[in-house]
Amino acid sequence: MYRYRSTFLFVTLVLVALLGLVGLTWANYRFSVQNPGGNDFLARWMGAHKWLLEGISPYDEQVSLATQEMIYGHPADVSKGEDINHFVYPLTSMIFFGPFGLLDYLLARALWMTLLELSLAGLAILSLKLVRWTISPVRVAVMILFSVLWYHGARTIIVGQFAGIEALLLIGALLLIYKEQDGFAGLLLALATTKPQMAYLIIPFVLIWAYSRQRFTIFSGFFGSLAGIFVVSLFFIPNWPIQMIWQIMEYPSYTERIGSLISILAGSIPGVSRQLGIILNIFFWGYLIVEWALAWGKDRNWFTWTALITMVLTNFMVSRTATTNYVMMLPAVFMIFKLLEYRWPKAGKGIVWVLFLLFFGGLWLLFFNTVQGNLEQPAMYLPLPLFCLFGLWWVRWWSIRPPLMPIEDLVE
Repeated sequence: MYRYRSTFLFVTLVLVALLGLVGLTWANYRFSVQNPGGNDFLARWMGAHKWLLEGISPYDEQVSLATQEMIYGHPADVSKGEDINHFVYPLTSMIFFGPFGLLDYLLARALWMTLLELSLAGLAILSLKLVRWTISPVRVAVMILFSVLWYHGARTIIVGQFAGIEALLLIGALLLIYKEQDGFAGLLLALATTKPQMAYLIIPFVLIWAYSRQRFTIFSGFFGSLAGIFVVSLFFIPNWPIQMIWQIMEYPSYTERIGSLISILAGSIPGVSRQLGIILNIFFWGYLIVEWALAWGKDRNWFTWTALITMVLTNFMVSRTATTNYVMMLPAVFMIFKLLEYRWPKAGKGIVWVLFLLFFGGLWLLFFNTVQGNLEQPAMYLPLPLFCLFGLWWVRWWSIRPPLMPIEDLVE
């Protein structure tokens, strides 16, 4: 009887989950019909669609032109700020985009939005586990909704940015490393090379730290998986790396409206922006190298904090930032929230709720008050990275040198 009830309950939960996913996908489909767009995904879908169904390389000019025609109704006019929408992803990304390229665009976009929503929900859960923040089930549900609906998460879903999946891969890898499941962590890091601008600092740091701790399975998992994926991709298009490089060389010519966070900060003082930009670059690079050196051979708590500051600084130091990439900073936000509650047990929870509401409602309010047409303004790029940077500096001591007990036991 007990086994029958357990089976019945399991089947019921599976059916409810499937019905929920179908309903969510239908809602996403209706949204896609009523709100054309998802341009970030469209360029990737077009590359997969043309390649798999017509045999045209995703880096071919025909693919970019087809994307431009779908978006603008005509070839892009760069002089008017229209995006050329090249594919600009490694061919290995077809692991993710390929199945969607076989579908009609509206259905593909709806399913992609569902995948991103699930990824952001999973990101919240993994982030809580990574920073060992134990909270009530109700608060967990709130944090999941926050991850999906706050400005950076919602924008990721609406434009169809791969950043939501990329962040899940990176945080999943860090959590697996903490749990000493190094081979699988290496595999996730290899998959995370799909979006190099989000991973170009965290992967080297992980490998340096792994070497210092003699965690060589991370190396074999990463390089073995990456080599396998890369070799298979060459079988399909042998010269795709060269084709992609040509597209990347064009990339800055039509995406230079917003540069790095450093350029935004330096641009606030126009008279000395070039010199200030050089100073800030030297400072952040030097500071990051020092933190990596200090983390050499250290335990998992130190590793986790340094990994989080590395991902925050990635958004300062990448050549062109994007607010969708900021979803990777969610675990940094949760770590700061957790330590606030630890430092001030009575007032900390209230402070966290105030900050929570500011990040949820405040960012949307800032967007609606600064947006010009459909273009974000520089003000949208500053609040979260600056909060995470100064917040992680503030909690550093309690994160890497917990006073009496392991950090995972500080807040239960």
